[in-house]
Formats: sequence, structure tokens, C-alpha cells
Amino acid sequence: MARTYFVKKARKAQGLCRVCRDEQRPINAGDPYKWTKPRYRGKIVAHVDCKIPLSMVSSSKLVSIWEAQESFDTSDIESIPESLREFAGTVCEVSEEYQESADNQREYFPDSEVADENEEKAQELESWADEIESAADEADSSLSEYQELLDEKAELEEEQEGEITDDRKDEIESRLSELETEIADKETEISDHAEIINECPV
Repeated sequence: MARTYFVKKARKAQGLCRVCRDEQRPINAGDPYKWTKPRYRGKIVAHVDCKIPLSMVSSSKLVSIWEAQESFDTSDIESIPESLREFAGTVCEVSEEYQESADNQREYFPDSEVADENEEKAQELESWADEIESAADEADSSLSEYQELLDEKAELEEEQEGEITDDRKDEIESRLSELETEIADKETEISDHAEIINECPV
């Protein structure tokens, strides 16, 4: 992958940032900027704080997977199962691209080692997609348990607002304390299922 260079002060104006294209923030003489020059592509100039997407600097079939990894959001616990399934779909698409390349190469070069490598990558990615789907199912199960804990917490908090005995109040406070820990643990468990997206086999 092409190396990225950082310039503290531009000797001359560089025009618009190729990433954000913000007309209000042109890169003028004296401004800091960064640039890279991918093979067979034009020079890319960008603000220092703008992240150059992989799609601009790489022609690898894995670009869509890399971008999906970068954009994967684990902050919304409830969306993780569906996000994992979408990610698995992306992996399947890339797997199909490698398999298609292997098939095309074999059509003209039956003993092509490159075709063998592409087919191996296709199979590894297909297996990975299956594992991601399994992780999504496990995350779904954990999410159901997580929602049950949240429902129990809400019910207890509502009961706590009513007229209850001191003993019952103590029971509720004790259980709420336990629930806080259980809910936090379940959130971690659901997030852990998403770690599989960083285990690309190729």
C-alpha cells in the first residue's frame, strides 16, 4: 500500500482536500496537509485530520471488507446482530469475487497458481462468513437475555416508586445493584461477538 507523507507547511496551494471536498477549507500555501500516490493512480492530497479511505489507495478486493470493519459500530448494542449479518454479506460478496477471478483464470490457464490462491481465499472467506453468521445468532441470543434484564430493571424501578415495605425496598435495591452488573456484563458479551469481524483469514 502506498505510503502517506505529511507536510507541515504547503509551499503552494494544493486545492481542495480529495477526501472531504470542503470548499470552505481549501489547502492553501502554508497549511499542513498529507498526500499519497497509489500505484497507477493520481496523487491524493488531504487535510491532516481527514482519513484517506482505503478505496482511494488500494485496488484489493478486500477494500470493501476493510471499509466495513472501519465503519462497524459497536456503540449501539441492539444493532450488533443485524450489523454482523450485513458484514457477513459483504464477506460473501468478496468471496464470490475471488472465486470468479479463479474461474476466469483457470479458463485460460488451467494450472494457474494464482487461480489456486484466489480459490483458497474464496473458500476461507466463505467459511469466515459462516462464522460471522453464527456469531450474529449468538449475539441475538445474548441480546434477548439483555432485554429481559432491562425489562426486569424497569419493572423494579416502577415498583420502587410505589408504596412498598422497607423489606421489599431493600430487596429491590439489592436486586437493582445485581442487575447493573449483569446488564454491563451482557453488554460486554454482545460486543465480544463483534470481535470476529477483525479476524479476516486472508
